[in-house]
Amino acid sequence: MAEKNSFVLYTEYLKHVQKMSMEQRGELFTAILCYAAGDPLPELDAAPDMAFSFIKERMDRDTEKYEETIDRRKEAGRKGGLAKASNAKQNLAKVSNAKQEIANLAVYDTDTVNVNDINKNTLADAKALFERLWKLYPNKKGKGQVSDTQKKRLLAIGEDKLVKAIDRYSLELQKDADWRKAQYGSTFFNSGYVDYLDENYTPSKKPAVKAKKNGFNNVNQRDYDFDELEKVLLTTNPEGSETHE
Repeated sequence: MAEKNSFVLYTEYLKHVQKMSMEQRGELFTAILCYAAGDPLPELDAAPDMAFSFIKERMDRDTEKYEETIDRRKEAGRKGGLAKASNAKQNLAKVSNAKQEIANLAVYDTDTVNVNDINKNTLADAKALFERLWKLYPNKKGKGQVSDTQKKRLLAIGEDKLVKAIDRYSLELQKDADWRKAQYGSTFFNSGYVDYLDENYTPSKKPAVKAKKNGFNNVNQRDYDFDELEKVLLTTNPEGSETHE
């Protein structure tokens, strides 16, 4: 029996109660309260006992219906709670997506800019950066071979890093000017710059070439006619006198 602190009494019991004495009525009422509370039943006379038997059956049916109602409400509450939780998650996801969309568009004027405009602005910035970098590079050949896609990659790397890469490459060219020439601009801006970025660059440790010293460095250099010297030697005798024909 479910725990509860109340029960239902029906007026249809009155016709049976009126046939009993007041003492019997008291016994019957006490028995009903004890049964509803789950306490031990008192001793009953024949008349109160008979009346209590059919009242007890009615109380049992009421209790069973009550418990069924409680179970249905619990199940409905559980399903409703799950549905609310699911709706809450869906609503939270919608709010999160909406916030992300707002954040993505916050950088731009949403009244006048669309996705195509954003792409156009990016390409325009990339082309403008490339023009500035091209002016800095020493060998201006192959400009048309640098695609718009590559220009966007350069924009993503950043102007400061690329200017530094050009400076590093130019410095190496100055050190090796006797044998090395600058690669075409198209080659540098398509791939050559990579080696000169901060994360890849390793400064050259090759020492500067110095002139070798020898025992004749301090001798005054003269211009000699070696053919004339050879002729003189051939016409001189062993004693050092000249021969005459």
